[in-house]
Amino acid sequence: MEDSLTVTEVTRACGVSARMLRHYEKLGLITSGRKDGYAWRVYSPEDIARLRQILVLRKLRLSLKEIGAILNDPGPAAAISVFEKNLSQMDEEIKALQAVRGVIDAFLKALRQRQSLPARETILRDGQLIALANTLSPSSTLIREERQRMMEELKQTEQGWKTMKDVRIVHLPESDVAAAHVIGDEPEDRAGRMIAEFVRAARLWEKHPGLRLYGFNHPSPADESGFHGYEFQITVPEGMEVPPPLEKKHFAGGTYAAHMIPMGNFEEWEWLYEWVMNSDEYEYAGNGSPENMFDNLEEHLNYHDHVLETTEGEPQTAQLDLLIPVRRKSR
Repeated sequence: MEDSLTVTEVTRACGVSARMLRHYEKLGLITSGRKDGYAWRVYSPEDIARLRQILVLRKLRLSLKEIGAILNDPGPAAAISVFEKNLSQMDEEIKALQAVRGVIDAFLKALRQRQSLPARETILRDGQLIALANTLSPSSTLIREERQRMMEELKQTEQGWKTMKDVRIVHLPESDVAAAHVIGDEPEDRAGRMIAEFVRAARLWEKHPGLRLYGFNHPSPADESGFHGYEFQITVPEGMEVPPPLEKKHFAGGTYAAHMIPMGNFEEWEWLYEWVMNSDEYEYAGNGSPENMFDNLEEHLNYHDHVLETTEGEPQTAQLDLLIPVRRKSR
Protein backbone atom coordinates (compact mmCIF):
# COMPACT_ATOMS: atom_id res chain seq x y z
CA MET A 1 0.00 0.00 0.00
CA GLU A 2 2.96 2.31 -0.62
CA ASP A 3 1.01 4.46 -3.09
CA SER A 4 -2.22 4.43 -1.10
CA LEU A 5 -4.01 7.70 -0.34
CA THR A 6 -6.01 8.78 2.70
CA VAL A 7 -9.60 10.00 2.49
CA THR A 8 -8.44 13.62 2.52
CA GLU A 9 -5.90 12.98 -0.25
CA VAL A 10 -8.48 11.21 -2.43
CA THR A 11 -11.04 13.99 -2.02
CA ARG A 12 -8.46 16.53 -3.15
CA ALA A 13 -7.14 14.43 -6.03
CA CYS A 14 -10.52 13.38 -7.44
CA GLY A 15 -12.73 16.32 -6.49
CA VAL A 16 -15.19 14.26 -4.44
CA SER A 17 -16.38 14.66 -0.88
CA ALA A 18 -15.53 12.29 1.97
CA ARG A 19 -19.21 11.53 2.38
CA MET A 20 -19.54 10.60 -1.29
CA LEU A 21 -16.66 8.13 -0.85
CA ARG A 22 -18.44 6.53 2.09
CA HIS A 23 -21.71 6.39 0.13
CA TYR A 24 -19.99 4.59 -2.75
CA GLU A 25 -18.44 2.18 -0.26
CA LYS A 26 -21.84 1.41 1.28
CA LEU A 27 -23.13 0.57 -2.19
CA GLY A 28 -20.16 -1.71 -2.79
CA LEU A 29 -18.83 0.35 -5.68
CA ILE A 30 -15.39 0.92 -4.10
CA THR A 31 -13.47 -0.40 -1.12
CA SER A 32 -10.83 0.93 1.26
CA GLY A 33 -8.21 -0.80 3.37
CA ARG A 34 -5.92 -0.38 6.36
CA LYS A 35 -2.28 0.60 6.29
CA ASP A 36 -0.02 -1.27 8.73
CA GLY A 37 0.68 0.86 11.77
CA TYR A 38 -1.99 3.44 10.96
CA ALA A 39 -5.52 3.80 12.29
CA TRP A 40 -7.18 5.43 9.32
CA ARG A 41 -8.50 3.98 6.09
CA VAL A 42 -6.63 4.32 2.80
CA TYR A 43 -7.39 3.74 -0.87
CA SER A 44 -5.06 1.74 -3.08
CA PRO A 45 -4.16 2.77 -6.66
CA GLU A 46 -6.68 0.16 -7.85
CA ASP A 47 -9.40 1.69 -5.63
CA ILE A 48 -8.64 5.15 -6.98
CA ALA A 49 -8.65 3.92 -10.59
CA ARG A 50 -12.08 2.36 -9.95
CA LEU A 51 -13.31 5.63 -8.44
CA ARG A 52 -12.19 7.51 -11.55
CA GLN A 53 -14.08 4.98 -13.68
CA ILE A 54 -17.22 5.64 -11.63
CA LEU A 55 -16.87 9.39 -12.13
CA VAL A 56 -16.46 8.94 -15.91
CA LEU A 57 -19.56 6.73 -16.12
CA ARG A 58 -21.54 9.21 -14.04
CA LYS A 59 -20.77 11.84 -16.69
CA LEU A 60 -22.47 9.52 -19.19
CA ARG A 61 -25.60 9.83 -17.01
CA LEU A 62 -25.56 6.19 -15.91
CA SER A 63 -27.23 5.31 -12.62
CA LEU A 64 -25.15 3.97 -9.74
CA LYS A 65 -26.97 0.64 -10.14
CA GLU A 66 -25.92 0.47 -13.80
CA ILE A 67 -22.35 1.45 -12.91
CA GLY A 68 -22.20 -1.28 -10.26
CA ALA A 69 -23.39 -3.86 -12.79
CA ILE A 70 -20.68 -2.79 -15.26
CA LEU A 71 -17.79 -2.68 -12.80
CA ASN A 72 -18.70 -5.91 -11.01
CA ASP A 73 -18.99 -7.94 -14.22
CA PRO A 74 -15.69 -9.69 -15.06
CA GLY A 75 -16.63 -9.57 -18.75
CA PRO A 76 -18.18 -7.01 -21.10
CA ALA A 77 -21.75 -8.39 -21.07
CA ALA A 78 -23.17 -5.98 -18.46
CA ALA A 79 -21.57 -2.93 -20.09
CA ILE A 80 -22.86 -3.96 -23.52
CA SER A 81 -26.38 -4.44 -22.12
CA VAL A 82 -26.39 -1.07 -20.32
CA PHE A 83 -25.01 0.85 -23.29
CA GLU A 84 -27.37 -0.86 -25.75
CA LYS A 85 -30.34 0.01 -23.53
CA ASN A 86 -29.24 3.64 -23.25
CA LEU A 87 -28.60 3.95 -26.99
CA SER A 88 -32.01 2.43 -27.74
CA GLN A 89 -33.68 5.01 -25.48
CA MET A 90 -31.72 7.78 -27.15
CA ASP A 91 -32.75 6.53 -30.62
CA GLU A 92 -36.41 6.68 -29.58
CA GLU A 93 -35.91 10.21 -28.27
CA ILE A 94 -34.18 11.24 -31.49
CA LYS A 95 -37.10 9.93 -33.59
CA ALA A 96 -39.56 11.80 -31.42
CA LEU A 97 -37.50 14.97 -31.65
CA GLN A 98 -37.28 14.64 -35.43
CA ALA A 99 -41.08 14.44 -35.59
CA VAL A 100 -41.40 17.53 -33.43
CA ARG A 101 -38.79 19.29 -35.56
CA GLY A 102 -40.76 18.56 -38.74
CA VAL A 103 -43.92 20.12 -37.30
CA ILE A 104 -42.05 23.19 -36.00
CA ASP A 105 -40.43 23.61 -39.45
CA ALA A 106 -43.86 23.54 -41.11
CA PHE A 107 -45.19 26.14 -38.65
CA LEU A 108 -42.17 28.35 -39.26
CA LYS A 109 -42.58 28.25 -43.05
CA ALA A 110 -46.27 29.14 -42.75
CA LEU A 111 -45.52 32.04 -40.42
CA ARG A 112 -42.88 33.45 -42.78
CA GLN A 113 -45.33 33.31 -45.67
CA ARG A 114 -47.92 35.29 -43.68
CA GLN A 115 -45.77 37.84 -41.90
CA SER A 116 -48.53 40.48 -42.09
CA LEU A 117 -50.78 38.38 -39.85
CA PRO A 118 -50.51 37.81 -36.08
CA ALA A 119 -49.01 34.41 -35.27
CA ARG A 120 -52.24 33.28 -33.61
CA GLU A 121 -54.11 33.71 -36.91
CA THR A 122 -51.78 31.24 -38.62
CA ILE A 123 -51.35 28.78 -35.75
CA LEU A 124 -54.98 28.52 -34.67
CA ARG A 125 -56.77 28.74 -38.02
CA ASP A 126 -54.62 26.74 -40.41
CA GLY A 127 -56.32 23.35 -40.50
CA GLN A 128 -53.38 21.60 -42.15
CA LEU A 129 -50.96 22.81 -39.47
CA ILE A 130 -53.30 21.79 -36.66
CA ALA A 131 -53.79 18.35 -38.23
CA LEU A 132 -50.02 17.97 -38.57
CA ALA A 133 -49.48 18.92 -34.90
CA ASN A 134 -52.14 16.43 -33.84
CA THR A 135 -50.10 13.61 -35.38
CA LEU A 136 -47.57 14.02 -32.57
CA SER A 137 -48.03 11.72 -29.60
CA PRO A 138 -48.00 13.22 -26.07
CA SER A 139 -44.82 11.28 -25.44
CA SER A 140 -43.08 13.24 -28.19
CA THR A 141 -43.64 16.46 -26.27
CA LEU A 142 -42.58 14.89 -22.98
CA ILE A 143 -39.44 13.45 -24.54
CA ARG A 144 -38.63 16.84 -26.04
CA GLU A 145 -39.05 18.54 -22.65
CA GLU A 146 -36.88 15.90 -20.96
CA ARG A 147 -34.22 16.23 -23.66
CA GLN A 148 -34.22 20.01 -23.23
CA ARG A 149 -33.79 19.57 -19.48
CA MET A 150 -30.92 17.14 -19.99
CA MET A 151 -29.24 19.43 -22.50
CA GLU A 152 -29.54 22.34 -20.08
CA GLU A 153 -27.97 20.20 -17.34
CA LEU A 154 -25.14 19.15 -19.63
CA LYS A 155 -24.55 22.75 -20.66
CA GLN A 156 -24.52 23.82 -17.02
CA THR A 157 -22.05 21.04 -16.22
CA GLU A 158 -19.71 22.21 -18.98
CA GLN A 159 -19.91 25.76 -17.61
CA GLY A 160 -19.20 24.64 -14.05
CA TRP A 161 -22.84 25.01 -13.02
CA LYS A 162 -22.47 28.73 -12.54
CA THR A 163 -26.24 29.02 -12.62
CA MET A 164 -28.72 26.66 -10.99
CA LYS A 165 -32.45 26.94 -11.47
CA ASP A 166 -33.57 25.02 -8.38
CA VAL A 167 -31.86 27.01 -5.61
CA ARG A 168 -34.22 28.15 -2.86
CA ILE A 169 -33.63 30.84 -0.28
CA VAL A 170 -34.86 29.55 3.09
CA HIS A 171 -34.85 30.74 6.69
CA LEU A 172 -33.92 28.18 9.33
CA PRO A 173 -35.39 28.99 12.75
CA GLU A 174 -33.27 29.52 15.86
CA SER A 175 -33.33 26.44 18.11
CA ASP A 176 -31.66 24.45 20.88
CA VAL A 177 -30.03 21.28 19.55
CA ALA A 178 -28.58 18.02 20.82
CA ALA A 179 -25.22 17.46 19.12
CA ALA A 180 -23.29 14.23 18.46
CA HIS A 181 -19.70 14.71 17.28
CA VAL A 182 -17.55 11.75 16.20
CA ILE A 183 -14.00 11.70 14.80
CA GLY A 184 -12.69 8.48 13.26
CA ASP A 185 -13.99 5.77 10.99
CA GLU A 186 -17.56 6.11 9.70
CA PRO A 187 -18.30 9.21 11.81
CA GLU A 188 -21.61 9.90 10.02
CA ASP A 189 -22.93 6.43 10.86
CA ARG A 190 -21.74 6.52 14.46
CA ALA A 191 -23.01 10.04 15.15
CA GLY A 192 -26.25 9.22 13.32
CA ARG A 193 -26.86 6.19 15.53
CA MET A 194 -26.24 8.28 18.65
CA ILE A 195 -28.83 10.83 17.54
CA ALA A 196 -31.35 8.17 16.51
CA GLU A 197 -31.04 6.34 19.85
CA PHE A 198 -31.60 9.61 21.72
CA VAL A 199 -34.64 10.52 19.56
CA ARG A 200 -36.25 7.12 20.10
CA ALA A 201 -35.48 6.93 23.84
CA ALA A 202 -36.89 10.43 24.42
CA ARG A 203 -39.76 9.97 21.92
CA LEU A 204 -38.66 13.36 20.69
CA TRP A 205 -41.30 13.51 17.94
CA GLU A 206 -43.95 13.81 20.66
CA LYS A 207 -42.17 16.58 22.57
CA HIS A 208 -40.94 18.40 19.47
CA PRO A 209 -43.05 17.53 16.37
CA GLY A 210 -41.09 19.90 14.15
CA LEU A 211 -37.74 18.19 14.75
CA ARG A 212 -35.04 18.80 12.14
CA LEU A 213 -31.69 17.10 11.68
CA TYR A 214 -28.63 19.04 10.50
CA GLY A 215 -25.13 17.72 9.87
CA PHE A 216 -21.73 18.99 8.80
CA ASN A 217 -18.12 17.86 8.46
CA HIS A 218 -16.27 18.54 11.69
CA PRO A 219 -12.72 17.26 11.22
CA SER A 220 -9.95 16.67 13.70
CA PRO A 221 -7.93 19.82 14.49
CA ALA A 222 -4.93 17.95 13.12
CA ASP A 223 -6.26 17.52 9.59
CA GLU A 224 -3.09 15.75 8.48
CA SER A 225 -3.91 12.90 10.87
CA GLY A 226 -6.15 11.44 8.19
CA PHE A 227 -9.17 11.16 10.48
CA HIS A 228 -12.53 12.52 9.42
CA GLY A 229 -15.11 14.02 11.76
CA TYR A 230 -18.82 14.65 11.48
CA GLU A 231 -21.39 16.32 13.73
CA PHE A 232 -25.15 15.84 13.77
CA GLN A 233 -27.49 18.30 15.48
CA ILE A 234 -31.15 17.48 16.19
CA THR A 235 -33.48 20.30 17.23
CA VAL A 236 -34.95 19.92 20.74
CA PRO A 237 -37.46 21.88 22.85
CA GLU A 238 -36.11 24.80 24.84
CA GLY A 239 -34.99 23.71 28.31
CA MET A 240 -34.79 20.00 27.48
CA GLU A 241 -32.02 18.04 29.20
CA VAL A 242 -29.61 16.25 26.84
CA PRO A 243 -27.88 13.06 28.09
CA PRO A 244 -24.13 12.56 27.53
CA PRO A 245 -22.24 11.86 25.36
CA LEU A 246 -24.54 14.22 23.44
CA GLU A 247 -23.93 17.92 24.02
CA LYS A 248 -26.58 20.60 24.19
CA LYS A 249 -25.90 23.58 21.92
CA HIS A 250 -27.71 26.54 20.44
CA PHE A 251 -28.34 26.83 16.70
CA ALA A 252 -28.58 30.49 15.68
CA GLY A 253 -30.61 29.83 12.53
CA GLY A 254 -30.48 32.24 9.61
CA THR A 255 -30.86 32.58 5.87
CA TYR A 256 -29.48 29.88 3.57
CA ALA A 257 -29.25 29.05 -0.11
CA ALA A 258 -30.74 25.55 -0.34
CA HIS A 259 -30.48 22.86 -3.01
CA MET A 260 -32.02 19.40 -2.65
CA ILE A 261 -30.11 16.30 -3.75
CA PRO A 262 -30.66 12.54 -3.66
CA MET A 263 -28.38 10.89 -1.11
CA GLY A 264 -24.96 10.46 -2.71
CA ASN A 265 -24.93 13.41 -5.14
CA PHE A 266 -22.49 15.39 -3.02
CA GLU A 267 -20.65 16.69 -6.09
CA GLU A 268 -23.49 19.19 -6.32
CA TRP A 269 -21.97 21.12 -3.41
CA GLU A 270 -19.61 22.63 -5.97
CA TRP A 271 -22.50 23.73 -8.15
CA LEU A 272 -24.29 25.38 -5.22
CA TYR A 273 -21.06 27.19 -4.30
CA GLU A 274 -20.88 28.49 -7.86
CA TRP A 275 -24.45 29.77 -7.61
CA VAL A 276 -23.74 31.66 -4.39
CA MET A 277 -20.47 33.09 -5.67
CA ASN A 278 -22.16 34.34 -8.86
CA SER A 279 -25.45 35.51 -7.38
CA ASP A 280 -26.38 39.15 -8.05
CA GLU A 281 -28.62 39.27 -4.99
CA TYR A 282 -26.93 37.16 -2.29
CA GLU A 283 -23.44 36.63 -0.90
CA TYR A 284 -21.80 34.03 1.33
CA ALA A 285 -22.35 34.77 5.04
CA GLY A 286 -20.38 31.99 6.76
CA ASN A 287 -17.27 32.24 8.89
CA GLY A 288 -14.86 30.82 6.31
CA SER A 289 -13.47 28.17 8.69
CA PRO A 290 -13.04 24.57 7.47
CA GLU A 291 -13.33 23.33 11.07
CA ASN A 292 -17.14 23.28 10.84
CA MET A 293 -17.53 23.03 7.05
CA PHE A 294 -17.51 26.82 6.54
CA ASP A 295 -20.89 27.05 8.36
CA ASN A 296 -22.54 25.00 5.61
CA LEU A 297 -25.10 22.37 6.57
CA GLU A 298 -26.68 19.18 5.29
CA GLU A 299 -30.29 18.77 6.41
CA HIS A 300 -31.67 15.22 6.33
CA LEU A 301 -35.18 15.68 4.96
CA ASN A 302 -38.21 13.93 6.45
CA TYR A 303 -36.16 12.67 9.39
CA HIS A 304 -39.33 12.50 11.51
CA ASP A 305 -40.76 9.67 9.38
CA HIS A 306 -37.45 7.90 8.77
CA VAL A 307 -36.59 7.54 12.46
CA LEU A 308 -40.04 6.06 13.14
CA GLU A 309 -39.73 3.60 10.25
CA THR A 310 -36.34 2.30 11.44
CA THR A 311 -36.39 0.56 14.83
CA GLU A 312 -32.61 0.62 15.35
CA GLY A 313 -29.49 2.12 13.81
CA GLU A 314 -29.24 5.28 11.76
CA PRO A 315 -32.29 5.87 9.53
CA GLN A 316 -31.60 5.87 5.81
CA THR A 317 -32.26 9.28 4.30
CA ALA A 318 -33.26 9.48 0.64
CA GLN A 319 -32.89 13.24 0.21
CA LEU A 320 -30.80 16.04 1.67
CA ASP A 321 -30.85 19.80 1.49
CA LEU A 322 -27.41 21.32 0.93
CA LEU A 323 -27.37 24.65 2.77
CA ILE A 324 -24.97 27.59 2.44
CA PRO A 325 -25.44 30.65 4.72
CA VAL A 326 -26.14 33.81 2.72
CA ARG A 327 -27.23 37.40 3.17
CA ARG A 328 -28.56 40.00 0.76
CA LYS A 329 -25.93 42.13 -0.90
CA SER A 330 -25.94 45.77 0.10
CA ARG A 331 -27.25 48.06 -2.64
